[in-house]
Amino acid sequence: MKRNQTIIDACLACFAACELCATECIKMVNEEHLKCIATCRDCAEVCMLCIKLESRDSDFSDRIMKLCADICNACADECEKFADEHDHCKECAEACRKCAEECMAY
Repeated sequence: MKRNQTIIDACLACFAACELCATECIKMVNEEHLKCIATCRDCAEVCMLCIKLESRDSDFSDRIMKLCADICNACADECEKFADEHDHCKECAEACRKCAEECMAY
């Protein structure tokens, strides 16, 4: 079984950070944050998919992990635009970078 708890933990942390970031950005009702919200939601979804596939030792984990890394990096790029203003964006960007790193090492 290829199950990698480090990747699962990184994806779970990224999922939680993205959900929080998207929720906090929604509360701001600021059009500048729409792309951040959308990217966080996409990132959270792919992270959850990675957790599921890795937990069941899917033959598709490696391909999804690479996609996850790409989406995590895109999300981090977007969140970093607001990281100086909002802690939730900074924390999300950091979680996304860590998750991308773990997924790329897969």
